[in-house]
Amino acid sequence: MAITWRTDYAIRIMFEAARAGGRSTIRELAESAGVPYDFSRSIARELAHSGLLVSRRGVTGGFELARPAEEITLRDIFEATGEPMSMALCSTDPTVCPRTDACPMHNGVWTELDRMIEEYLGRTTVADAIERASELRALLAARG
Repeated sequence: MAITWRTDYAIRIMFEAARAGGRSTIRELAESAGVPYDFSRSIARELAHSGLLVSRRGVTGGFELARPAEEITLRDIFEATGEPMSMALCSTDPTVCPRTDACPMHNGVWTELDRMIEEYLGRTTVADAIERASELRALLAARG
């Protein structure tokens, strides 16, 4: 499974919006997420169109999470960007391989892994992922 830059950036923008805890400009989100500004604008619009971010215009405008971080899953972000959640191309496009029907990898391994990935992404919230990253940073810092 290869995650595109678009989805990686969308996840980073969502994490930074959650950390901000309120309205932020797209420039602020882009800088804190390490995402190119021009690219972040189109991604933020996409996330807003999908109902994950709320956009406000004007002097006090900006972007903020549409729901609490505890209610937004990683699967929501993948779906917003159109990213496939699968291990192999044949899982999402059966025309890629003429042996899909007879392939033990497709019918056994890839299908099961795809189910597990989608399930994991569907139960892991933005808040969960941020908390795990913080715990990992603390653990690594303690090790010196």
